[in-house]
Amino acid sequence: MNAVWPRARGGAPAGARMKTRCEDFRVCELPAVEPSGSGEHLWLHVEKTGMTTRDAAVALAGACVVPEHAVGYAGMKDKRAVTRQWFSVHTAADEAPALARPGLRLLAATRHQRKLRRGELAGNAFRLRLDGVEGTGWEAALATARDAGVPNYFGPQRFGSDNLRNAVAWLGQRRRQRVPAFRRGLYLSVLRSYLFNEVLGARVADGSWQRPLAGDVLLPPAMLGDAAEPAPTGPLWGRGRSPVEAEAAALEQAALAPHGELCEGLEHAGLSQERRSLVLRAPDLSWSRDGDAVTLAFSLPAGCYATVLLAEAFDLREPDRDAA
Repeated sequence: MNAVWPRARGGAPAGARMKTRCEDFRVCELPAVEPSGSGEHLWLHVEKTGMTTRDAAVALAGACVVPEHAVGYAGMKDKRAVTRQWFSVHTAADEAPALARPGLRLLAATRHQRKLRRGELAGNAFRLRLDGVEGTGWEAALATARDAGVPNYFGPQRFGSDNLRNAVAWLGQRRRQRVPAFRRGLYLSVLRSYLFNEVLGARVADGSWQRPLAGDVLLPPAMLGDAAEPAPTGPLWGRGRSPVEAEAAALEQAALAPHGELCEGLEHAGLSQERRSLVLRAPDLSWSRDGDAVTLAFSLPAGCYATVLLAEAFDLREPDRDAA
């Protein structure tokens, strides 16, 4: 299956290396919940380096002597990076655990009445360093991305090297092949992301990814940071009647028509339809250059990808593309 979709403004004008070191890619979670300081869940603010969010959750479960399902977190963070995020642990222990694993550092500990749920974050703040920058025109491309936005694709991290192929294979035999809950959730997310990208790719191809069509469902400006205009949305597929109509519905139906089995599988899995903005904006994007290196700082809403923002300006070369 094709997992490459059109860019809004053609090829990137420059090339660059990303994630040469973990320290070159820093992410700080912007929480949506303020812990109360009391309750049956221990909330831990953790810095991890060179490990997946799942690995960190397993390490915290071991340190607190609880099963993995007692650990909660809001989102998956990159492996080849230095990232800061909150975890919750359902434990009666009064003290925070000692973390002996290299690459895992405890920053703060408090308590709250409930578990931290997936998706429960306001966004992420990024500070990235690219090196080996070659080519011109990237500053103009970044300025356009900042001011006009970019297509809000799910990034390559979501699909990993084999996640999409494995997810499609699992969906075809899910009644016979049981997988752990974490793996099932990952596969469903991958399939939903693929279908969303197919619709967004069709909108990019016909030039309507920023322009509302008749029958579109729009995301209000208040949910888009400093945006002055509402943004069209695309489907996160699941059960229920699609809310789009007319021209927008015809385009979505055409884009999804080759993927009827995937749509049906997501419906049978019990997911409900949701919508996601087709436009990604980063109005606080800033950058500086030092020789052939560029340092960038910006924040993005939850579920959005730094690599997608940068891909409009740079053809990014990475040492690997491990899924979070």
